[in-house]
Order: sequence, then structure tokens, then C-alpha cells
Amino acid sequence: MPSLFEVDRAEQLAQQATENAKSGKLSDAARLLREATTIAPEHPLVKQAWIALREEEEKSELLGVCKDWVKSQDENDGEKALKLIRTKGLGGKEAEQAMEMLYDFKGEDDLLDQVTGELLQHVEAQRWLAAFVKEHPTQAYYELFERGDDSIDGLLKVLLNRAVWEADEAFVQGHRDCFMLSLAMMMEEALEHPERAMKGVAQLLAHHAQNLHGIIDADSFDVILTSLDIRLPQSLRSQATLATIKLVELAPSTAQDLVSKYVISRVQKSIADELVVAFSAAAAIFPITAKAASELFLSEGFVSTLVPLVEGKNSSKLEQAALELISAACIDKNCREAINKHCRIWLEDLVSNCPDKKRANLAALVLVKIGEEQSSSEGPVIVTPGKVDQDDLIASFKSMVISSDTSGKQDSIEGLAYASLQPKFREDLSKSPKFLRRLIESMKHASASSNVLFGGLTILVNLTAYPPIQSEEEKRMAQLKAYANVQKPSPPDPLLDEAHTAVRCKRVLEAGVVPLLVGTAKKASPTALSHITSILLSLSTDPKSRPALAQQGAVKLLVQIYDTVTSSSNTEKYPPTAAPSAARALSKILISTNPTHTFTQALPSTSVLRPLVSLLPQSDSSTWQLHAFESLLALTNLASMDQPTQDAIIRSAFDVVTDDLLLSPNTLLQRASTELLCNLMASPACAEKFADGSPRAGKRLHLLCALADVEDKGTRSAAGGALAMLLSIDLAVHELLKVERGVELVLGLCRDENEDIRHRGVACVREIVAIGPKGIDAVKAKGGEGVLKVLLKESRSQHVVQLGAETLTILLGKK
Repeated sequence: MPSLFEVDRAEQLAQQATENAKSGKLSDAARLLREATTIAPEHPLVKQAWIALREEEEKSELLGVCKDWVKSQDENDGEKALKLIRTKGLGGKEAEQAMEMLYDFKGEDDLLDQVTGELLQHVEAQRWLAAFVKEHPTQAYYELFERGDDSIDGLLKVLLNRAVWEADEAFVQGHRDCFMLSLAMMMEEALEHPERAMKGVAQLLAHHAQNLHGIIDADSFDVILTSLDIRLPQSLRSQATLATIKLVELAPSTAQDLVSKYVISRVQKSIADELVVAFSAAAAIFPITAKAASELFLSEGFVSTLVPLVEGKNSSKLEQAALELISAACIDKNCREAINKHCRIWLEDLVSNCPDKKRANLAALVLVKIGEEQSSSEGPVIVTPGKVDQDDLIASFKSMVISSDTSGKQDSIEGLAYASLQPKFREDLSKSPKFLRRLIESMKHASASSNVLFGGLTILVNLTAYPPIQSEEEKRMAQLKAYANVQKPSPPDPLLDEAHTAVRCKRVLEAGVVPLLVGTAKKASPTALSHITSILLSLSTDPKSRPALAQQGAVKLLVQIYDTVTSSSNTEKYPPTAAPSAARALSKILISTNPTHTFTQALPSTSVLRPLVSLLPQSDSSTWQLHAFESLLALTNLASMDQPTQDAIIRSAFDVVTDDLLLSPNTLLQRASTELLCNLMASPACAEKFADGSPRAGKRLHLLCALADVEDKGTRSAAGGALAMLLSIDLAVHELLKVERGVELVLGLCRDENEDIRHRGVACVREIVAIGPKGIDAVKAKGGEGVLKVLLKESRSQHVVQLGAETLTILLGKK
């Protein structure tokens, strides 16, 4: 029988539980009542509190279903719970209480795993799990690990969300506990689902490595490297690769030393299984730290004994691992030379005789990568004719891409990506519409791996790449470097000229590449997105292709790419050329397309202004003037749309155009800037900047008048058009009369040899005299009467003669 003190304690707990139940804190109420029940199970207040709690629980349909499910463990109840979570709004407390209630389940259960993953999308459920991990890290980890992938993903979501942890200390300790538990799990023999544990290792290293100091040792690193074994599932290997990348980033020299010891120790054992693991790890390291990997690969005796070592074991998996390593090593020129010297005959034998298609394809891929590699040594070189011709290998890869067999597609596409660096193979691949269509179909396929997509994009980049634009100074420097190296500058390959490239771009566009790029860009990596941008930039070079690009969604895609690349969180992920390339492609397309057909409510014209304007300021690039010129042409085209677009351009680009580009010594830039102003002058906002009476506006007006007198006909014409629109406002005429030589420069337009420019000039004079005596006197003072009479005699345009006669009548006071 409980003592009076214990009874009092049970009553307090029951009262607190009742209050918690009423306020929705059902899990807290249940915890208090369990404690009260252990003290005084028969106490009336305790029993009443349990009844009150059950009533509150029954108010939530989900909690009722979860309670039934825990008791019955019937799959139908689980399906009900999952449906309720997905279809009905879930309160935060409901998620927390359901999470606690379902924690009584043990073991692996796919349905429970899905429900747990759904619940852990909610902050309250995450907060509950964070508290549980703090108190019971081992229990929480092992039970969620056993449940399944969704549960482990939910745990990682909690570990990475600082907001659901009560303090920084608990947050950091949670990382350390779960990281050690993940490593310990990886060390267990015959572990099922090791990828779940490796995911914990990789994600915590990727996001919070600073919290894991002192945990990682050589044994831990061995566990990660062993998980790179080619015989293991790709899901595990990809997580192990991520973890390895992060470890190399954190401590390059230490990590590289550990990798070398790991590989060498296993190679020295000369056991097939150990060699497979060693070669797998070495292959994975090459893309991460090529310098360290190549030093290991080129260490004395490694490459020269590799082929005899592999052949002596008679193991297909070891052969595969060796091929993976050799393929990865081709990233380094010295490694390619060593492979060519020590492995070529073996590779050719595999291509010709290996019964396994995958290994034969991989050997062919390596042969394509090393190509006709020449030794860098100055001594005599013994050339042995190869058994396998490069052209035959490329033809074979091309056939594999065209065929419906998917087994060898990845290696074939990778091989063609290397081959397409050579002009003759670029041309050959582009001439096969069937190949291009099948390549694009393979990349579009839902099951396409990232390697297939990336390799395909690389092929398309190479096929469409134009020769780089060089300034005269850059051409001279290239020649000087060639002479300094005692090399005669080699003539450019004719297949790489602009004419051949334009034809290749046309073929790629006709094969349907743009819908592919639009579809794949959403989930593309930074490198893949940069490739997509390069392809679109090349395709947009031909003016005839631009309308098709716009119709197929290229404008919207380029805007999205530019916004993604330039967002503050992404600037370091992309090469510095990515954003300018997207902007340049946009400007090219928008020069040659009707903006009213391109832009909609979903894609407003203002969305392209930020990338276009980014090309206008002067930069260190030798080609910035060309890019600024193209941007100005695109903006001029946009300015023909409507006043809202004009006003947006004025807000974003007016200052750089008037303060810098109008004064440019480059004739084309000056002309394009003036043409843009001519189109913008239809907006009152632009006219105001020339006629508001401020000193700055006066300088702008003076500059515009001066541009009407320059040598370039296009600039004079655009300046005349801008003045004609501006002077339709009386206030602007009065401001013009204040400009030194303003009327004289306008009359100069009337003397121009070009009929269109004369038309604009006489239109300006007509507006000046229309304000009355002040304007008439100003024109007369500058000899306007004689200018108009000459114009009437020489002009052959009826419009010019009619307007000139009307203006002269006013000037002479006859109207």
C-alpha cells in the first residue's frame, strides 16, 4: 500500500497529466500517468486522468488509428495511418504524439518506415526525436536503422536541423553519437543495408565535419575506402565516395597518405579479393585528387606489374577493377603514357577476345582515352602497330548508342565524349541523325544514370563548340608562344571553322536537343548546368536558329539558369563563365525574335533584364564590347514592346548606357546605345531624363545633339529619331534652345545625304517652330530658311517634302 507521501505524489502527477491532456500535450500526459500508475494504480484520480487522456486521444483520428495499429500490428491499420498523414492536415502535437506512440514498434517494417518518414517531415515530430536521441542515442539509432531507409533519412533530417535541438551542446553531441554509431555499424560483419550507415557517415561529414574532430582514425577511413569496392551496390559506393571527398577536403595530406597505405598494403598481399578492393579505392580517388592518385599509380613497379598481376589471378572481378582503375587514371597525361606503354596489348586483347561485353567495352573505352598517345620523352620511341583501330572503336561505340541494348551505353557514351574532342569524330557523329536522336533519347530516359547524362552533354558541347573569339593581340601572343617553344604554329583544322560548326549546331538542334535540355536542367549538377549553358550559347550563334530556340523554351530556361547560378548560395559552385554565357545566349536569341511572341504573363519581359544588363559594364574580357553590343541590340528589340518594358529598362540600364556606352570610342557600341535610346524615348520616363531642366539632363541633351553630327550614319539616324520624339514635348524644345549649337546640329540632320535622316531632321525642326516666335527666331538665326529650301529642292521623298514645306510656311509666318 502506498504511503501518504506517495499518494500525494500520484495525485499531483494525475492533475498535471489532466492539464497536459486538455492543452493537447498528450505524450507528456501519458508519460506522467505512467509514473503515477506505478505509484498508485488504483487511485481514482489516476484512473480518471487515464479516461480523460483516452478521450482526448480519440478526438484525433490519426492517434486512434495509431493506437489500434500498435495493438493489432495489422497492415490495414498501417495503411489507414499513412493515408491520414498524407491526405489530411496534421497538427504539430499530433505528429509528436503519433511518433511517440509508434515507437513501441520494433523490427523492420516497410509500412512503419514510410509512416515514420512522413511524420518526421513535421517539426514537432523532429523535436521529439531530437530529445529522444539526446537521452537514448544508441536505442534511437539502432531502432530507426532497422526500420528502413525513410526512417534513417528522417533521423538525418533531425540531425541536420539545429532548430529542433534545445541547445548547441546537444546538437553537436547528437552528431558525434550518430557518427560513431554509423561507423560502428559499418564494422559489423554481414551487415544488411550498409548504405544506411554510410549515408549517416557521408551526410554528417558533408554538413558538420567540424563537430566530428577526434573520431575519425585510420580504421574509420579503411571502412569508408572498403565501401568503394566495385562489387558493392552503387547506393553504398556513392555515399562512400561522398565521405571520401569530404575527408580529402578536410585533411588532404593525411587522407592521401592513408589512401596510399591502404592501397599499397593490399596490393602487397597479392590476394584477388584484396586487389579488387585496392583497385576500386584507387579508381575512386582519381576524380577527387588526381595528383595524389597519379603519384600512387606511377610509383615504381605499380603499372609495369599490373597486367601480369591481374592475368595471374584469373578473376573477372579483378580484371574489371583493374580496368576501372586504368580508365580513371587516363585523366592524367603521364598515366596515359604509362598505360599505353605497359597495358595497351592487354587492352587490345580484351577488346578482341573477352567474352564479357562489359569488360570488352571498358577496355575499348580506355583505348579511346589514350588514343595515339605520344611519349613525352626525348629519346627514341619504338612504335608498335596496334591491333585495334581507333576508327573501329568509335564506330562500335556509335552502334551501341544507336542499338536498343542498354548494357554498354554508359561506356560507349563516355568513349564518344573523349572521341568528340577530335574534329573528324565531331563531324562524323553530327552527320548521323539517327545517332543524335538515339543519344538524346538515352539521356531523356528516366533510368539514365548521371554518367550517361553527363557524357551525352559532353558530346553535345564538343559537337556545337565554336572556335574561341580572339582579339588581334591574343592572336599575336599565341604566335609568339608557339615560336618561343620552337614550334611552327599549326594551321587550324578546317572542320573546326565557323561554317562547319554552324552546320553541326543545326543538326543538333533539329535532333530535338532543346526539350532535352529543358527537361534535364531542373535536376542537373553545377557542371551539367554549365554544359547546358554552353550548348545553348553555341546554338544561339546562328540567327536562323534563334526563333526555334525561343519557341522550344530556351529563353525561360536561360533565365532560370542565370538566376540559379547568381543566387548568393550558389556562386562558388559554378565556373565564372556560367552566368555570362547564359546572359550571352539570351541576348543572341532576343536579338532575332519577336518579343511579343516570346513573353507571356508567366514569363514577363522584365525577367531577362538582369542578365542582359550584366553584360553592359566594361570588364577585363577582350570580347566584352561584342557581348555588350549584342545585349544592347536585344534591349533595343525589347524596348519596342510596351511602356512597362521600356520603363523597366530605363530603371536598370539607363545610367550605364548614357554615362558610359554613348561615349564609347567603339562605333558599334555607340550606335547600338543610341538606337536603344531612340526606342526608349517613347516613354515619358526617358524624355524626362533629357528635359527636366537639371544640369545632368542638359548634358545628356547636349550629347544627344552631338550624336546627330557623328560620322556613323546609323548613329546619326538613331539620334535624329530620338530627338524627333523628344521634341514632341514643348518643354524639351525649350531645353534644346538652351543647348549650345543645339538648333544648328538639328538643322545639320536636314542637310544629310540620307533621306531617312533628313526626314528625322525636318521633323525636329517642325517641333521647334511649333512652339512659337522663340522657336522660329532660333531656327531663322541659324539659317533654317535656306536649309529648308535646299531640302525641298533635293529631297525625293514625298513625306520629307510635305513636312519641309509645312515647316517652311510656319517659319515664314504664312501659317
